[in-house]
Amino acid sequence: MAGPVLNALAPSLRRLGLFFVGVILGMILVYTVLPVKFHDAEPVHLASGYKDQWIKMTAVELAESGDTAEAQRKIVDAGVTPDMIQELVNANRASDPQLASQLEGLLVVANASQDAAAEQAKKIETGALGGILAPLACLLVIGVLGIIVAAVLTLVWVPPIGKWAKGAAPRPGAVSSGVGVSSSTQAARMAAQRASAEQKTDFAAVGEAPPISQYMSTYILGDDLYDDSFSIETPSGEFLGECGSGISETIGVGDPKKVTATEVWLFDKNDIRTVTKVLMSEHAFNDPALRTKLAPKGEAVLVTPGGVTILETQTLRVQVRIVDLQYGEGALPPHSFFERLTVELAAWPKEGAEGGKPASQPASSAAFGDTAELLNY
Repeated sequence: MAGPVLNALAPSLRRLGLFFVGVILGMILVYTVLPVKFHDAEPVHLASGYKDQWIKMTAVELAESGDTAEAQRKIVDAGVTPDMIQELVNANRASDPQLASQLEGLLVVANASQDAAAEQAKKIETGALGGILAPLACLLVIGVLGIIVAAVLTLVWVPPIGKWAKGAAPRPGAVSSGVGVSSSTQAARMAAQRASAEQKTDFAAVGEAPPISQYMSTYILGDDLYDDSFSIETPSGEFLGECGSGISETIGVGDPKKVTATEVWLFDKNDIRTVTKVLMSEHAFNDPALRTKLAPKGEAVLVTPGGVTILETQTLRVQVRIVDLQYGEGALPPHSFFERLTVELAAWPKEGAEGGKPASQPASSAAFGDTAELLNY
C-alpha cells in the first residue's frame, strides 16, 4: 500500500524507459558508430609508464645492435632527457644490474642529443592559455547540459511546490493518499466526492467569471492522512500556483483521529508567502486554548454550512465554500469533530495578473465568522 506515496513524486515508467533507451543509444553511438580515434600521435606523446618501456627497449636494442644512430633517433622522437634515463638506472641498479648497465650505455647517447630531445618534448607542453581554456570549456559544456536537463524536467515533470513552500511534504492530485486508510473510508470518501461534484458552483450562471481552476475536497472520519493538493493553471497549461486542504488539529485519543480543525491554503508562484486559514469546528472556535494554539497557522474561521471565505496572494484569489458539513457524535463535546466536511476551492487570477482578468470578485459570506473578532481576541 506504499505505492501512492512513492508514485506522487516518481517519474512515470515511460519516462524512465525513454531515459534508459537514450543511454543505450548514446553508448552504441559513442563506442561503435562514432568511436574516439587518436591519430598523428608521436612517441613523445606516450604516457609516463609507456615512455619508460620505450626507453628500456631502446637501451636493449642499442646493447644488442650497437646502432647509435637508431638509438639517437628513438631518444629524440620520444623527447627523452638524460634525467629520465638516470632515474631508470637508479631504479633498476639493484633489481636488474644488466638493464641498468644497458641504460647507462643509452645515457651516453642521450647526453649527445639532449638539445634535440628537449625541442621535441615541447610538443606536449600545454600553454598557459590552453591550461585555462580547457577547464573553462568543460565547465561551459557541463553548465549547458545542466540547463538543458533542467528545462526538460521542468517541461515534463513540474513538481508540486506549494506544500514544500509551506513546510510540509506535498501530496499532489485531486485525492489524498490512501495509505493507512480503510477501504470503507476510501469508498465513503469517493462517494462523497461524487455527490459533491454535482454541487459545484456555476459562477457563469450568477454573472461571475468562471474560475480557471475549481476543485472539491472531502474529509471523511477515518481518513487520518487527509491532505489534498491541487494545481492552479491557466487554460494554456501555465502553472500559477497551488491550493489545498488538510488536517490542522485533532482532539481526543484513539483511532480514528477526531479532526476538530482543517486548514485551507494557497500558494502563489509569484509570492514569497503561502496564505493559510484554519477552518474550525464550533467547539474549537469557542475554545480559547485551541484558538491560541492554532493562531500561528493562520486566520481562524468558524465552519458553517454554505459559509465562504477568501484566500488572497499577490496574483491569485481562491474562494473557499463549505459544501457539506456533518459533525461526529460520541463521548467528546458536541460539535467538536467532523464526521464529514466538503469544501469547494475556486481560483481566479487577480486583476492585472497574468492568466486573465476575472469579471467580478466572489463575495465572502459573514457566515464564516468575524475576522476582526480574531484580531481583537
